[in-house]
Amino acid sequence: MEYTGRCVAIAEPYSQFVFLKKYLDFGDSPEVRQLARDVIRWECRPYPTMQPPPLGYFVKVIPLCMLSLPMFR
Repeated sequence: MEYTGRCVAIAEPYSQFVFLKKYLDFGDSPEVRQLARDVIRWECRPYPTMQPPPLGYFVKVIPLCMLSLPMFR
């Protein structure tokens, strides 16, 4: 995918760690679910300068944040 020039690769964004902290503090709540959606929207936002648009986004997960992956499903 990287050779296409149409892929956005994000390595261990700090927003995942912030989300994990909220998830561990408050558990599965509507507010935490909304935060999960917002984190994904922010990390995978459109890049208008990237033409043609990206084919995909790859996000490398912080190993500690594997606990919160069910919320991003």
